[in-house]
Amino acid sequence: MRKIILVILTIFVLILTACAVQQQQSIEEEKELVGTYKIGVMLPLTGDAAAYGISEQRGIKIALDEINAKGGINGRKLEAIYEDSKCNPKDGNAAAQKLVNIDKVKVIIGGACSGETLGAAPITEANKVILISPTASSPDVTNAGDFVFRTYPTDAYAGIIASEYAYNDLQARKAALVTETTDYAQGLRKVFKENFAKLGGEIVVDETYNPEDTDFRTQVTKVKSAEPDLMYIVPQTPAKGLLLLKQMKELGLNQPIVTAEVLIGKKNVVDNPTDLEGIIGVELKFDEKTPKASALLSKYKQVSGEDPEFPSFIATAYDAVNLIADAIIQNGYDSEKIRDYLYAVKDYDGAAGKITIDENGDPIMEYSILQVKNSQPVMLK
Repeated sequence: MRKIILVILTIFVLILTACAVQQQQSIEEEKELVGTYKIGVMLPLTGDAAAYGISEQRGIKIALDEINAKGGINGRKLEAIYEDSKCNPKDGNAAAQKLVNIDKVKVIIGGACSGETLGAAPITEANKVILISPTASSPDVTNAGDFVFRTYPTDAYAGIIASEYAYNDLQARKAALVTETTDYAQGLRKVFKENFAKLGGEIVVDETYNPEDTDFRTQVTKVKSAEPDLMYIVPQTPAKGLLLLKQMKELGLNQPIVTAEVLIGKKNVVDNPTDLEGIIGVELKFDEKTPKASALLSKYKQVSGEDPEFPSFIATAYDAVNLIADAIIQNGYDSEKIRDYLYAVKDYDGAAGKITIDENGDPIMEYSILQVKNSQPVMLK
């Protein structure tokens, strides 16, 4: 009798468990049906590169809040799941693994740095997940995969523009290079070096340093001995770039310096006017006075309580969200259809300006050449 009762109780428990599981599945299915569209966001939220990541995170949140305030997409809100990808390939890969395999997202916005983006790309590509970066600019991102896009142009153009300005406008014939060993900096170094040589110039010094380095005197001493006409420096973050500039000045280097967008951010210039005076930088052409850009930057200041350090980065992050939202509105939350939508983007009117995406997932956009004069970045060309 006891055995019979035990069997009946066991069967009863199994039935109750099965019903509970089925009920939970129904709840989850219903939640999925009427819930949110989850998108991943991976950015450097700690460390020196957080200067970019936090700005871009705020730009992304502004876009999400605007979309959700209007009722979301087809009655469903966009929900961001944030991961700190720390501006390096290892953490970028880990962030993508988590977002793809655990959170099951079909779209990831990020990273801010080229290294973390390239670290994530094999994961997103293998799982047919969209990866769209607001600021990864390494030329290597161009061939990172069929599901990899960006709203910031490749350094394949920026390096050419910098080398042409150095050779043609500054009349430099001997250039010294000092660059950080990151995907971003090395992408610019490679393009500048190759194109400067094609123009007839000579690279007299080609020095690199590691992200953890703080003493650059060995590299700077070699630059001084070579007596170049011009120096091309590319740090990954403003903090390292400023340290390098200080050590160059301490050792008496006063040749013209050309760099990329990292060092000529507005806040960086305001905070370090003496160190940055005279430096020339190449960055995305960005008009802060257009209606979309002006409204975005005004809202950014309201929510953050501070002026944007990298206004164009905020705009390209904001545009990435809105492009994804438009794709979902038109095609649903289907990564292959979103991919096809992005490849067809032409003259999209974004906060960063007009965006056309080419066959490689790269935007076709323009650059500006700026010089720091009297504590302000002034456009030269």
